[in-house]
Amino acid sequence: MIRVFHSLSFTALLLASLSGFAQQSNTRGSGTTTDSSMIKLLHGKMDTTMPHKILLIPFEPKMFMSEIGKDVNAKTNLSYKAITDEFRKELDLAMYNALRMSCVTVTLLDGKHSSDTTMGYIYSSTTYGYEPVPGTAIDAGGSTEYDPKHQKDHYIDKGQLSVPVDYTKRFMNTTVQNPHLLSQLSGIYNTDTYVFINELDIKNVDNATENLSEDTYRRQVTVHYSIIDNTGHYVSKGVAITYFPYRENDPKEIGDKYFTVIARTILKNYIQGLNNDKMQADKKKKPGK
Repeated sequence: MIRVFHSLSFTALLLASLSGFAQQSNTRGSGTTTDSSMIKLLHGKMDTTMPHKILLIPFEPKMFMSEIGKDVNAKTNLSYKAITDEFRKELDLAMYNALRMSCVTVTLLDGKHSSDTTMGYIYSSTTYGYEPVPGTAIDAGGSTEYDPKHQKDHYIDKGQLSVPVDYTKRFMNTTVQNPHLLSQLSGIYNTDTYVFINELDIKNVDNATENLSEDTYRRQVTVHYSIIDNTGHYVSKGVAITYFPYRENDPKEIGDKYFTVIARTILKNYIQGLNNDKMQADKKKKPGK
């Protein structure tokens, strides 16, 4: 799927309005804090001097995939749209609270002046596509099991019924189609890093035990994300996964208890990505490299 972004003339007008909005928008702020438990989580070392400023971009409402809508509705009486909005808000809040521990962070999903214009422009300037999760066999080129070119082979292989393609090793990635987008956002928000939350999936999963009571039956939360710098380089991308009990059906409680785990995982992966980039840059600086 390819999205057509605005012409340059229209973009100029849009950016003028966005600039005014950015000055009035009641975002969650830009404070940087430290937390000893987070430092411990990140194995004892946190780069508190990181100069990066992050723009947090929430998932599009259509990118929420849920198998628990009926249960949430029974618990809260919320409509499907309201349920989507609640989970979107809770995930954004968890991500903001985690990221600001390490970097100055701006979120587009807060306050009475929510930046729908900005988010709409960003969504129209990007596109989605499934890619191998970094670090898996297909990502390393070691397997054709999940290659779309061989998808038909997953049904009948040498006369034997085979398992269909398993998308648990794929994630929804964001690609920036508009070559001006990142520089425009940088000019408005003075940011150099963009955290795209691409998709949120909540589904029921098989219980690992024989006890199928409500207390032990589980739901799986999967967040697909991409972290891109001003040059278009992916600092980190992939999925973060956690689980919660079947009995939990309040979006706020799920956000408070479990989205924080997701957010801290993404932060950890982001810092690891920065460290990997630094190591690669240092190698290139060595004589003979």
